[in-house]
Amino acid sequence: NNLRQAAGDEKIIFVNWGMDNYDLLNGNNYEGFPKTDTTSYRTNWQQTVFGPVHNIGGYLDWLAQARQPNLTTIETYEDDSVPPPSDITYENPCLQSGFVPNYRKMRFGLTTALLGDGFFSYEISTNGHGALCLMWFDEYDNGGRERGYLGQPLGAAYRVTGIQLGPNLLSGGDFETQSDLDKWGLWADSGYAATITRDTGDTPSGTSSARINVTQAEGTDWKASFTYQPVVLSANTEYTISFQAKALSNRSMSVWAQQGSDPWKNYFSVDEVTLGTSWKHYEISVTSSSAGDTQAQFIFGLGQSTGTVFIDDVRLQVGSREVWRRDYSGGTVLVNVTSAEKIIELGATFKKIMGSQVPSINDGSEVNQVTLQARDGLILLLPAGTAGGTKSTVPLYQLLLLNNEQ
Repeated sequence: NNLRQAAGDEKIIFVNWGMDNYDLLNGNNYEGFPKTDTTSYRTNWQQTVFGPVHNIGGYLDWLAQARQPNLTTIETYEDDSVPPPSDITYENPCLQSGFVPNYRKMRFGLTTALLGDGFFSYEISTNGHGALCLMWFDEYDNGGRERGYLGQPLGAAYRVTGIQLGPNLLSGGDFETQSDLDKWGLWADSGYAATITRDTGDTPSGTSSARINVTQAEGTDWKASFTYQPVVLSANTEYTISFQAKALSNRSMSVWAQQGSDPWKNYFSVDEVTLGTSWKHYEISVTSSSAGDTQAQFIFGLGQSTGTVFIDDVRLQVGSREVWRRDYSGGTVLVNVTSAEKIIELGATFKKIMGSQVPSINDGSEVNQVTLQARDGLILLLPAGTAGGTKSTVPLYQLLLLNNEQ
């Protein structure tokens, strides 16, 4: 606040992984995102894009709430590691014979950025940034044909349908009977207190939900835990957590799976789930750690604060539906965040970019179905003559290496 007052309203203040002071700042830079494993420095892909990210905010949050001009950027690195700083020169991989950029990772970062209206930067690493390699890609200007070719967005990003998950690994999560509720447990540590009942009032589905009333809390999530066990978890596996929840007043909770005894090893976690006063469906993808467990615990952490929380339709399933799409007046954008390739039905005919860098991806063909590699993205065009919308007044190349223009 002091900096904004000193700089005045006309100056641009842009931060890197900064605090979520949307009213004071002209955007946030998500440096080093997405990493090769899809995560960011702080959390997973989904929360980095859609929020919440504790004290920082998600990519779309910044685009919606920051001051104008809004410079919110996704800055993807070729190399996730942090090389040691040099006092003299940086090694420039672009000067090495046979250097080929990681086109897949570039596409993944660019299409993630295109799920919103932010800028995009693709660089080698934190050392040297864009000064090392000035890279241009077919996706920036439709293989050299035109900028702004995607046109205007037609709406928000949405999850692609038709992707199947495994069976529910949790039992009784619809809480339709007392027997269902009895399959779950409630534990409170010293200094914490909570009760649980079936609630037959307002429910999102069926006739009842679980109602947890936390009457005493001191701020630590795990010290008031709503738990299901045992759960059989496999190592290094994608899972989808889904549930419906609300609270009597706005608050947060956390979700995780852990070992059921000392040393309580964590298998996956979602540090912050924001609850409002109306029912909301949550779907979150996680990846388990390198250890499996046949007696794991699945836990909702509620000890952050006192208050009443309602939970229903709880599921834990093998697989991930983290495949996203955003439609534009000149085409569409796809992002596959999962660790497996996905076959996507497009619902219409689109045309691939005719590029020269990766012809196996951008070959100019017309398609109504595509196979999208794991952790990859794809830009598709409406064929010539197809009714579209207005071409963007802000060309796609604006989603570029900001450092190159300095």
